[in-house]
Amino acid sequence: MRFLGKRLPPLGTLVAFEAAARHQSFTRAATELNLTQAAISRQIRLLEENLGIALFVRANRAVTLTTEGRDLQHTVSFSLTHIANAAEQVRATGGKRRLNIATDKSVNSLWLMPRLHEFRQANPDVIIRIISSDVDEDCLADNMDAIIIHGEGPWLGYDVIPLLDEVVFPVCSPRYLTCFGPIETVRDLPAHSLIALEDDHWNWMSWRVWLTEKGVNLPMEHQDMIMNDYPSVLEAARSGQGIALGWRHLVDVFLDDGTLVCPLGTENVSTGFGYHLLTPNSRPLGQEARSFVDWATSKSALV
Repeated sequence: MRFLGKRLPPLGTLVAFEAAARHQSFTRAATELNLTQAAISRQIRLLEENLGIALFVRANRAVTLTTEGRDLQHTVSFSLTHIANAAEQVRATGGKRRLNIATDKSVNSLWLMPRLHEFRQANPDVIIRIISSDVDEDCLADNMDAIIIHGEGPWLGYDVIPLLDEVVFPVCSPRYLTCFGPIETVRDLPAHSLIALEDDHWNWMSWRVWLTEKGVNLPMEHQDMIMNDYPSVLEAARSGQGIALGWRHLVDVFLDDGTLVCPLGTENVSTGFGYHLLTPNSRPLGQEARSFVDWATSKSALV
């Protein structure tokens, strides 16, 4: 892409060439572009001089494309169509407000997406761009307007609102209980297939930590299924492959539809962590970001 301007022929010559090639006529191209036939002929001649090759065979008021001209027509027509479409899209969206939101993959898939249609219906003129990443640095990029992130803070440079508390409990499918249950106490869990999440964040709850909080040791040799993506962990649990740790707010939809159940009832572990809503305090909060903050906090029991 370096020195692209020096490598490209003048845009006007390409527009004239595309029209002339499509019509196989300089006269009809001139009519379409509201130019004179002489102007079209001059643009074509400039393009041929720029490329160092003839693009048309001229004979008795008729023109036909050379082999090289036909090859060039395919690319030029395709490219100009894409440029025109992109320009139309920019024109159509130019008056709309934009909102950049960042979340980790779990909260995006399991909490934000099932609810976002409500915000979109209330704010139809806002174009929403969502960055979903488990890398904190991606979420905290300078161009983000609102960020939903896990942890306890502090996050310097941001206004912080607690959004979702962290309460963690075992979940599995009814089918798993039918095949391998019942599970009567926490001490029964190490004998079952436990689906584990492999995550780089030290403060993300693991089975070993959860069981330790309940006074139960998980044998070091215990190995079942390990995944690095929490939505996949839940899908495995929903399909009856084992027991997963469920985060309140993230598994609510599956508990409501019955594809997941809590085999130990109200047994859970509360942590000092959770999801927080961040907005940068280095610039004024835009109207669209303020609307999103108001909407998101209305979905939280912590505000």
